[in-house]
Amino acid sequence: MMPSFNRRTRRAPITVVAIGSAVALFASLAPADAAPTLRIQPAPTLPTPQTVSKYVIRKNVVSVPAAANLGTGAFVVGSSPGMRAALIRESAATSSGTPLMADWNGDGIATPGRYDAGVWYATDTVIGKTPQWKAISMFPGQPGDIPVVGDRTKDKQPDVGFFRNGTWLWQFNGDKTETEQFGAPGDKPIIGDWNGDGIDDLGVVHVDGTWSLKIPGIIKKKDIKLDPGATLELHPAEKYALANFAFGLPTDIPIAGDWNADGKDTPGVVRNNATWIFSKSLFKLTKTTNIVFPIESGFTALVGSRATGIESCPTATPLSEKRAMLIAAKVIPPAKLKGDTKKQGMPEILATVQDGLRYSITNDLTKRLATQVAYPYYDVLSIHKTIEESVRRSANVALAGAIMLTTTNWKKEQNITRAQLMAYTKWQIRSISCQHDAITPGGWGTTWQSALWATTVGQAGWMLWPQLSKQEKGYVAAMVEHEADAVAARGPHYYKDRDGKEYSPGNSKSDEVSWDVTAPALALAMMPKAKQAETWRKALVGFSIAAFARPSDLTNNMTVNGINISKQLPGTNANEDGTITNHNIINPDYQQNVQNLWWAASMLRVARQSVPEAVFLNADIIYRSLAVVNFPTPPYAAPGGIVYKPGGQIYYPQGVSWGTRRPATFTGVDSFAAIYSAPDTNAAQYLADHARDTRGMQLRYDSGKIYATGNAEDSYALGKEEYALQQTALAWWAGAVPSGPGFKLDKSKITGVNLNPTGAVS
Repeated sequence: MMPSFNRRTRRAPITVVAIGSAVALFASLAPADAAPTLRIQPAPTLPTPQTVSKYVIRKNVVSVPAAANLGTGAFVVGSSPGMRAALIRESAATSSGTPLMADWNGDGIATPGRYDAGVWYATDTVIGKTPQWKAISMFPGQPGDIPVVGDRTKDKQPDVGFFRNGTWLWQFNGDKTETEQFGAPGDKPIIGDWNGDGIDDLGVVHVDGTWSLKIPGIIKKKDIKLDPGATLELHPAEKYALANFAFGLPTDIPIAGDWNADGKDTPGVVRNNATWIFSKSLFKLTKTTNIVFPIESGFTALVGSRATGIESCPTATPLSEKRAMLIAAKVIPPAKLKGDTKKQGMPEILATVQDGLRYSITNDLTKRLATQVAYPYYDVLSIHKTIEESVRRSANVALAGAIMLTTTNWKKEQNITRAQLMAYTKWQIRSISCQHDAITPGGWGTTWQSALWATTVGQAGWMLWPQLSKQEKGYVAAMVEHEADAVAARGPHYYKDRDGKEYSPGNSKSDEVSWDVTAPALALAMMPKAKQAETWRKALVGFSIAAFARPSDLTNNMTVNGINISKQLPGTNANEDGTITNHNIINPDYQQNVQNLWWAASMLRVARQSVPEAVFLNADIIYRSLAVVNFPTPPYAAPGGIVYKPGGQIYYPQGVSWGTRRPATFTGVDSFAAIYSAPDTNAAQYLADHARDTRGMQLRYDSGKIYATGNAEDSYALGKEEYALQQTALAWWAGAVPSGPGFKLDKSKITGVNLNPTGAVS
């Protein structure tokens, strides 16, 4: 069933260090299932997030409302003229000058720019917390000049210039300059492609609110259809005509854009800093669309763009979306699993997940994400100050929802129907993956812990694969592929070098390396025939070996998947007894991360693939540091003994990092250990203890939450309820894994595995 080295109880004598300030730290409450007094109340009537179904490739880019305040660094962009998706808020560095929006790199998406003191700056990010300004041109104007931007050369790159009292001064491609006369002092410049030829044309709005548009290629009146209220002034020798008409009020802010994606720009105005009025065409100026898009005080009205269809990710580029569809075609859905309440602890786990979903979904739809529910794609990255809280918190609930939808007979639980749970879960999946940087320029990803977040929401999408729309599949597949590629490129890191010197004093890298294991594992499980499949397999093996490498691995001459680890390992991440040092203490909360190895193995298993034996290296030893290893007192804190105490309590030998009441944190690792660890660890019994204790904690409240207010029980401020939900849901899923395909171990030689953090192949 498992590789033979995983079952060995290789124990080294525990080396201990006296800790004079250590205190007895484990939960002081009685077992929480002793006397529950409350019932979880059913969820109230909840709004249902919008769904997406039809996938349409938009031929032309559509213009969208936008606004900016350089003093605060905020750029706010609408998702479409109809506002069917959330607003996108980008926070650039605070700066001065005139804010602009343009497609600076030709990818189909307008992004922030500005002109300031002779220098033109731009970013290539649609969203993001701290996009970087980069100077793209030196082209100074004069005081009173109005900066303008437009593609005047049909090269899909914006040209920059000024409007100066009727004179237009342009710089093309950062080099050639040109001057043109059109307009008069007091006019407001307006830029747009009036005839659909791919070149932005000139226009002005006079002080009385009337418009004059210079339209090239019009020689005769029959060459163009205009609204009956407009007049046409022909200039056949110069091969252009002037269209003159009234549109809006003199107090309106004039704008122009392609509001219906027909390839031509038409007039629009912003009235009272709130109402945006779009004309349908020059032929039907009186046929307008109105939307409310408030411009906050200090903001300037701008025009952005969107290149995808109305039911697609609003911040995707045409290229990223097209590529995502190709990646999704390679995905093979997982095997179907069925949870089992006959196993001890599983009835409590199931109830905890059901009620935890009640709490999290209710909180999201009525509080945390209440302003976003009307949109099919919500703006994930603007919900919280940190990306971790914004992404991981929602991803954890999405995974719990997907697990319940695919491994249980969820019809209606806690007043949440199957259709509601499906709509909510898919809403989270597509919104999170839409804003990943594989899809959206400037999105989240390829950074600290992002592989874990991508795996969490990626597995949710994979489990619901047959139910996902074409665009949802594409975004999930592209996100997973992107994170797996990034993991493979960077290589694992270590706590200590071969001589025992600490690279990162007091903090093992086992958590980060084991998080990273999950991304190539999921990518390989989903896309076994992808061209990067072997690269992912090598990364999975290398990161698995490094994640919990111990000092004895440097000398034991063990060969794993053909790799002599004692010769090739550059360092270690675990202590010899299986404990993990983090936050300068032996830390059970980080020993729990060994579940990531078993999680990776299980994803391959439900994909009907064999699991490299390297994935199990030291996993059993690490779990023993929770379930078997004894910590005597002194020198460890009283009362000493094993980390896992009776009744689900957790003993912390050297102090706590995240709180003393976190049994839910250990349910996931226990459930995987019940499948993969040696029998003498008693993992199934510990799972039952922690499941019952977690359930008892939850039954203290009628909302479905688990933790008491404050930091004593759990101080994780970035979504502790959602994390507890994810861990218990993973425990349920792990318990369902044996109902699927049988386990197959791969002991074959795998060459070219990288164990170095530099990216070099050893």
